[in-house]
Amino acid sequence: MDKFPKRIGTFNLPLFDIQARYKDIMEDIESLLGDLLFLAEFVGGRFLDQFEKAFAAYHGYENDGSFVVGVGSGMDALILALKALEIGPGDDVIVPSHTFIASALAVTHVGANVKFVDVDPLTYNIDIDEVESAIGINTRAIIAVHLYGQPCNMDRLVELTSSKGLYLIEDCAQATGAKWDGKPVGTFGTCGCFSFYPTKPLGGIGQGGAVLSKNEDLISKIRMLGDVGRSTKYEMTEVGYNSRLDTINAHFLKRCLPRLDKWNARRRAISELYRIYLEDLNEIHLPYVDPKAEHVYHLFMIGVDKYIREELMVYLSKNFISSGLYYPIPCHKQPVYNYPMYLRVTEELADSLLALPMDTYMTEQHVEYISSHLIKFFRHRG
Repeated sequence: MDKFPKRIGTFNLPLFDIQARYKDIMEDIESLLGDLLFLAEFVGGRFLDQFEKAFAAYHGYENDGSFVVGVGSGMDALILALKALEIGPGDDVIVPSHTFIASALAVTHVGANVKFVDVDPLTYNIDIDEVESAIGINTRAIIAVHLYGQPCNMDRLVELTSSKGLYLIEDCAQATGAKWDGKPVGTFGTCGCFSFYPTKPLGGIGQGGAVLSKNEDLISKIRMLGDVGRSTKYEMTEVGYNSRLDTINAHFLKRCLPRLDKWNARRRAISELYRIYLEDLNEIHLPYVDPKAEHVYHLFMIGVDKYIREELMVYLSKNFISSGLYYPIPCHKQPVYNYPMYLRVTEELADSLLALPMDTYMTEQHVEYISSHLIKFFRHRG
């Protein structure tokens, strides 16, 4: 069956197409549920253990689950990491405002104070100069978000946090498989927190996440906290949470993991096609990639004039091309925070960024079609 039904000679192009992305593992998926029903392992068990070991090995650690713990979501990964590091009331955690709000809410959930900072206008990642200025006597940690799939400048962040004695938590929710200077994200800081939400580079079949760290004691504590604070089967020594990566999701993710590099390479290839077709369109800003970064393009973000963004989205939709906004209300301006501060770059990006379709199902024909309509839109306006 054609994944892209034709409409008036055009394609219907979503931002994400999960079915198409996983079409090459359908046989694996069909046998997955049967395996679990036969073994009756729905929480924990061998499949979760196998995935944790495989995920650790993928990131260059020993094939040992003591370096990884699967949890219920990417946000849970952040909350449990902060909790295990004993960050709480009276502590400050520095977070970029241009990110999905879960990065900030995790800090609030443990009772610590969120200190929002601006982002770099080129990479859209946390502005390290702003971070340095924001560090105070109560600062305990920095959450560095590898936004849209591009790694932060880990050289500077590691140097800064090491010199100041701060924890460095990597939010890798959108960047599984991305690398900085040849090394996977999630392996630089105190720990890396991952999301396996279905649309992410390594997407599961529901909510899910993981924490990765070279500190085995930290992983052990997070595992305990995520298992209702259980130290033995019948003893609860901490006020814990019920946050575990379910077995069927772990089993599915283990089967996807060997394909992750191929999928990420495909996303990079699609991004290069966009650049080729759109390089002469001066009315938009294409994503910048740091020379030391290996981007995985969870999203392909372009910058447009804020006064025509909505008009462009309507035009694309009429031509069966999806587009999306990330993040039109910055974290510091969300009603839950509503901080009286001005972060220039973050607020400009909120008004100007637009996501184009980006996924492993795409072909050059899709990119050419999308690009041709972008060019037509601006040429007709001009």
